[in-house]
Amino acid sequence: MSDPILGQILNQLQQMDKRFDSIDVRLEKMEDRLNTMENRLDTIEEQTKNIPLLQQAVLETLTVTKRLDASQSASERKVTTELNTHQHSIDILNRRQLRMEADIETLKSR
Repeated sequence: MSDPILGQILNQLQQMDKRFDSIDVRLEKMEDRLNTMENRLDTIEEQTKNIPLLQQAVLETLTVTKRLDASQSASERKVTTELNTHQHSIDILNRRQLRMEADIETLKSR
């Protein structure tokens, strides 16, 4: 082969080598991006792993809150009933006291 043809072949091989180097750089960048995405995915998986446990805790808290609310309502009704009973007893005692005072005044005026 002649020197000019060998020079062209060498030139083309050098250009192909540069292209392969460029492709290698691009592949390395893609690998880096892929590794970054995998790391982000691992982080997301780790952070979302506890979501079912949190949901269960929220549901349990809701159940307890509903029970406490029902219990509080029952307690409020009981206290209201007792207050009404006590108020009625106080009213009866007040009437008795007034009658006794009236009776005492009547006895004094005799």
